[in-house]
Amino acid sequence: MTISVTEYFASRKDDRKKETRYLNVINKDSCTSCQSCATVCPVDCIYEVPSAIPGQSYHQIDTSRCIGCQMCYRSPNDSTEHYQLTICPWNAIDMLNNPNVKPDDDSVFAPYWKGDASAELPWSKLEEYGYQLRLDGQVFLPVAREDLIEILDWLCKSDWLYTEAGDTVAIAEETSRDDEKVCFTATYEGRELLDCIFDDWQRVWMD
Repeated sequence: MTISVTEYFASRKDDRKKETRYLNVINKDSCTSCQSCATVCPVDCIYEVPSAIPGQSYHQIDTSRCIGCQMCYRSPNDSTEHYQLTICPWNAIDMLNNPNVKPDDDSVFAPYWKGDASAELPWSKLEEYGYQLRLDGQVFLPVAREDLIEILDWLCKSDWLYTEAGDTVAIAEETSRDDEKVCFTATYEGRELLDCIFDDWQRVWMD
């Protein structure tokens, strides 16, 4: 069984010691909350975002705790060079090369930043959470992790290039906060911009 987003952040602990080679992200639009991924996750970093609308609940992965074991994506022991036994029956999980392990020389976000040119943005982390915003439209973070919240705050600045005419927008906004968690939601323009930014990005194709 999986737990809800509220229960997850009420008991969440920071227990990953280092960045991992891969990260997994669930596509909200394809997820049916069947729990297949959460059942096999060895570090319990997958939680459900419930909805009052039937069939609209979905699961999300806490990428800051994901260890890249691939268990929610495929079954390594039951896969071969020519056959992949995938865990998710809806192909709703994207496996990515973790941008924090081996960052590109130029981030996919860099050409779109039109704010302070001297600012040192956390490009790799922006890619990690930006991709999640692209797929789900939301990112939940523990309220105690101010370092992660500061990363999403960069995406909330209205300094991201949106049109060829030079118009800029905020990619995300903080939409809720309680004692355990903060929710950031992609703006309408931000979601369109993220689709453009990640149009040909580093998903790992293993099927």
